[in-house]
Amino acid sequence: MNQPPVFDLGPMLALVLAALNILNILYTWWRTRDQNVESRFRAGSDRMDRLDQRLASVEQTLRAQPTKEDMHDLRLGIADLNGELREIRARLEASAEHGKRQDNVLTRVEQFLLERSK
Repeated sequence: MNQPPVFDLGPMLALVLAALNILNILYTWWRTRDQNVESRFRAGSDRMDRLDQRLASVEQTLRAQPTKEDMHDLRLGIADLNGELREIRARLEASAEHGKRQDNVLTRVEQFLLERSK
């Protein structure tokens, strides 16, 4: 018995899908061809320039910050000032004591002169 030829849809379906894929690519290109690539590139370039400026500003700020050595020198300077202040305080206290002794002597002299003048 002779069978009728069987029609195979596989190759035809693959060809239709390939054609649809090509049409999709062409449609996408057609829709996006109007977008101005130059303006998008310029906007991206401007954004990069702004980021570069911000980065330079942050780097400058960080360069101006005191270093570990600066802070150590500052601590040593403050310690020296504390020592000098202690020395000045001791001298002032001694001077105050000397003034009190002079006041006592002057009070005695005044009393002596007042008693003598009577």
